[in-house]
Amino acid sequence: MRCMRINLTTPFAEKDAVKALGARWDSAKKVWYIVDVADLTPFMRWIPDLQSATAPNPVSSPSAGKTGKPPAPAPSAKGTVTQPSGAVAHCGCAVLPWEACPHTPSI
Repeated sequence: MRCMRINLTTPFAEKDAVKALGARWDSAKKVWYIVDVADLTPFMRWIPDLQSATAPNPVSSPSAGKTGKPPAPAPSAKGTVTQPSGAVAHCGCAVLPWEACPHTPSI
């Protein structure tokens, strides 16, 4: 039988309340959680989405998608510069970096 873990969304001020109800602290993920709790009623205020929290998840990896494969990296935004485009030499005048310098040509 598989253990059913539910992560809780618990503000720091309420940590003692969830601990008193039997929740455990996951120091690696920095989250309070419960495992195999028969009655979720006392924890309802800290479960943001009960349906997804109680749905069976056959994939073992939390980062894996529905296919069992890790998600593909997000495509970069159009127009994003991924490599330096050649530095413009600074003339040494006293303008701020985001202001136009009268001594260097605009790009």
